Amino acid sequence: MVASTQNADLIRRLYEQAFDGGDLKFCDEVHGPGYRYHDTTAPDTAEDHASYMARTAAFMAAFPDAKVSVEDIFGCEDRVAGRVTMRGTHTHALGDLQPTGRRVQLASTIIYRFEEGRVVEEWEIFDKLGMYQQLGVAPPESDVW
Repeated sequence: MVASTQNADLIRRLYEQAFDGGDLKFCDEVHGPGYRYHDTTAPDTAEDHASYMARTAAFMAAFPDAKVSVEDIFGCEDRVAGRVTMRGTHTHALGDLQPTGRRVQLASTIIYRFEEGRVVEEWEIFDKLGMYQQLGVAPPESDVW
């Protein structure tokens, strides 16, 4: 189980360095060749590394004070699961959604799959509708950001 412990430690560093520390380039080191991100609220879609980076950068720019709390993280074989909570203030546009100035608390559960010490696939589920409700807006018809 050494590999799963090392993988869980890497994911913890990902949250600390990339998301809390603002160093999104760290994802370049964490993501392996052929990386795919699956947003489980949009079935049958997957993003490559470049698309993930663009969407994540847009989200982090919209919530520049965002901080992520790791609630749970554990690994088994080639998988790591994490339960995290992001808290931040919506002070910049998110796609077509103009800043609301409201604070949100957004819980996510993510499963990461590793190959050779790097993340090659992840599945995330988070309450987008709850985020829009906290922002006091209706979800846009095209939820792309």
